[in-house]
Amino acid sequence: MTKAFCLMLFSIILASCGNSGPKDYMKIAGGGLTFNYRYSQATMVIVGRQVSPLPEGSIVEALFDIPGTGKREAVSHLRMLGKLSYKLESSVLQNIKKGEALNVTLRVLDASGHEIDRDETSFTSDIDQDSLPSKPLVEPDKPNYIPKLENL
Repeated sequence: MTKAFCLMLFSIILASCGNSGPKDYMKIAGGGLTFNYRYSQATMVIVGRQVSPLPEGSIVEALFDIPGTGKREAVSHLRMLGKLSYKLESSVLQNIKKGEALNVTLRVLDASGHEIDRDETSFTSDIDQDSLPSKPLVEPDKPNYIPKLENL
């Protein structure tokens, strides 16, 4: 065999070995800790951006740290055809402390529930939650954000 043929055969073999690693489906595109002053509620939000088409039947899931408990909350959305970004939000959080890192994991699960992709980040608050209003500043059940003057 000639050197050129051996080199070409070797490069074809190497090229076919390149796709054995995990595939990236989603990347974290944004998010953070949010505090809604109107209702005096804190949550964590994460936005995942699709970088490769999601397999049929897959689930996009976020795991949020719950401050002071050592537990995590799972929030998920089923794959939607044509949807390129997913916003996932935790339930209302308590006891957020200044400087405490709260971890968030963005996962993609296949139709059988096995993890096929993962991306992680953490968010840190600039302030303690107890320095923010503890009661809603508006009537949550009324239109036009009527102020609750006793809570101002």
